[in-house]
Amino acid sequence: MIVRNLKSLAGTDRRVESHSSKSTRFLLANDGMGYSLNLTEIEAGLEIEMRYDHHLETVYCISGTGSIEDMATSEVHHIGPGTLYALDKNDHHILRSETQLELVCVFNPALKGTEIRSPRGGYPPP
Repeated sequence: MIVRNLKSLAGTDRRVESHSSKSTRFLLANDGMGYSLNLTEIEAGLEIEMRYDHHLETVYCISGTGSIEDMATSEVHHIGPGTLYALDKNDHHILRSETQLELVCVFNPALKGTEIRSPRGGYPPP
């Protein structure tokens, strides 16, 4: 059984910060679950272009508001508490935060730990 607490992960290598987000990584590849689970905070007023070529991602919004734009179709979807979106085709997208967003993010395959997004907007191969 794995039990972790958000406060206990502060200040550890499971807390990863980049120019656009702060991510607490509750589950990683070495936990053996086959996926990783992060709590990610995005500051208000950001526009982040992403494309995960090597990972699938599911995101659930806990708090805040914003939008996600599908770059293939130009379709824009509102994000708010209770919204889930799944990037099931390695979708090229833009995430826009109107207010601070708090998101639960699940990656398959699992992240290893301290990865940060590349300039292309994704993580390296597992």
